[in-house]
Amino acid sequence: MILEETDKLYLYDSYGDAYLIDKESRDILFTDSFYGGPSCTLIDPNNKYAIVAGKHLTLWDCYEGNNKLTKFETEQFCWIERLRLINENTIQILLDPWFQYSAIWELTVSNKSLFKISDFIKYKNLPYTDNIVW
Repeated sequence: MILEETDKLYLYDSYGDAYLIDKESRDILFTDSFYGGPSCTLIDPNNKYAIVAGKHLTLWDCYEGNNKLTKFETEQFCWIERLRLINENTIQILLDPWFQYSAIWELTVSNKSLFKISDFIKYKNLPYTDNIVW
């Protein structure tokens, strides 16, 4: 199943494995396995980076022609629920609202700086919903 695509790249999921594919060459730029499958993805509109998230977050970037893969996962940074693009270099990340360490984090793609903005306890003791406002 295709998760995300641009004019040059697409991300797809096959049984919990995520693949980033170059549409023109059909090369697999990266593959990664996600426990329970990926929950959210994002490809930069300029095709400079792609993010796949779930139990952990994987960042693929090709700044200055060099392909790099970076994984982020700690006890307090896992179970990613949503991603949103703030600007061409900044992504905000929402951890599962019912997770013990639920929070909003920010990733600066160019220098791979990841930091917590705030805790996110709005849904802590509420029933599950798909309509999460953050």
